[in-house]
Amino acid sequence: MTAKAPDASVHEAVQAQFGATAAAYSVSAGHSDPTALNTLVSLAAPKETDAVLDIATGAGHTALAFAPRVQRVVAYDLTEAMLAETAKNAAHRGLSNVSTQKGPAEKLPFPNAAFDIVTVRLASHHFADNAAAVREMARVAKPGGKVVVVDNYGPEDEPLDDRLQDIEKLRDPSHVRSYRLSAWRAFLHNAGLKIQREVTDHYSESKRGMDLDDWVRRSKTPPDHVAELRRLFTTAAPDLRDLLSIQLDGDAVWFRLPQVTFITER
Repeated sequence: MTAKAPDASVHEAVQAQFGATAAAYSVSAGHSDPTALNTLVSLAAPKETDAVLDIATGAGHTALAFAPRVQRVVAYDLTEAMLAETAKNAAHRGLSNVSTQKGPAEKLPFPNAAFDIVTVRLASHHFADNAAAVREMARVAKPGGKVVVVDNYGPEDEPLDDRLQDIEKLRDPSHVRSYRLSAWRAFLHNAGLKIQREVTDHYSESKRGMDLDDWVRRSKTPPDHVAELRRLFTTAAPDLRDLLSIQLDGDAVWFRLPQVTFITER
């Protein structure tokens, strides 16, 4: 029997994970955060004539945030159920300039220099080959166009980074890696992209942060994994507590994930 290519195995895991949880991402407070989305659109500075491609669009939050400001948006995702959520959400808002297309981030079915702005938000940590995905994003961006990346990132300290990746994979087996900032800069540079802005902050879902129970509920994490995650958070060493801004309030666990935004030019 021929072994599956690594990309295929990761893609199957992503489709299994997000096909089952697509509806939860339409109502995710962090993914749909209007302040974060409006800030991102402002940083990208779109024009009315722009064509936008949103990679790994999920429930379409980023694509739909850009749609009123540009000529057209292609919302692209590996998972059919996510594209159905995007189409439903676009129709609900009366947005007629959003189309959907299915496929992997590592091989985009679009010609060179087809888009003025290419975006990916809170998804790159699921890509089988992030370097290939970034090269593809650069390829389909027009000269002078923008490639915009938002994602969680890992610390430069290797043992601490290992603990973060273990937590992410325990919660969601389709997680591949939250890349370090140094790795992200290399991905972008090697794809021929010039970094114009780099902004680090945190992904959160409320003023207090993210609630662990909500986080695992959205991903349908198995109960035994939830129990282990709760143990890891409640017994976290100071460096992990600081990295994730962990706060314990009775049985509740609140935290934040490090996040970076890159605005780059092709």
